[in-house]
Amino acid sequence: MKLIALLLSLISTSIYAGTLHLDKAATGKVQQAADIRYANHDEKQTYRLKIGKQWMHGSCSSSGTGNLHALLLDMNFDGHADLWVTGYTDSQGRIRCSDVWLWDAPAQQYRFNPPLSAIPNLNINMAEQRIEGGIPNCGCAAQCFYEDSYAWQASKLITIARREQDCERYREYRLNDKNDLIIVKDEIIDSGNAGQQAIENSKIFDWQRHAQTMRKSWE
Repeated sequence: MKLIALLLSLISTSIYAGTLHLDKAATGKVQQAADIRYANHDEKQTYRLKIGKQWMHGSCSSSGTGNLHALLLDMNFDGHADLWVTGYTDSQGRIRCSDVWLWDAPAQQYRFNPPLSAIPNLNINMAEQRIEGGIPNCGCAAQCFYEDSYAWQASKLITIARREQDCERYREYRLNDKNDLIIVKDEIIDSGNAGQQAIENSKIFDWQRHAQTMRKSWE
């Protein structure tokens, strides 16, 4: 499938100025263009999104390692393009926040989705229609991490798997027949076992590559 993406980034003045008009999507059908305004202040970039005639303040902000990025992408796999705004929140580029605005077809407007937006380092697996996120380094000399996998079920986002490791143990969770997460592996950490390190998933939607190759100037 040919992807036509419009991924935007902006270094702006100290106030909200200039409107970014997104009208083409990486995946999903665009029913209404998204208008975004960015602002830089106190070494942090924030944004506002136009919903109807109102400008709504977004909660995700970027600082330290770059600007916010916006992408029209089908986040709940219903055929409509949703809005994904994402950016790094720490100076080392380890944690990325997201604001996800799903397209509400009956209302003909974007609506903020708290469950998706709450996932740190959100990524999309388009091939398997799965959503992933987690923290790759939460301490213990980079040996502490967790990774969650999600899926849509009857328009509700549920966690279908988890991998986590603290300073002492490694655990894996999977769904049982009642849709409850249960432990399927529980091991004591062996610091000499390289196989217990976090594994990079190469199937995720590479939003950062698009940020570099598809960036266009704001209008």
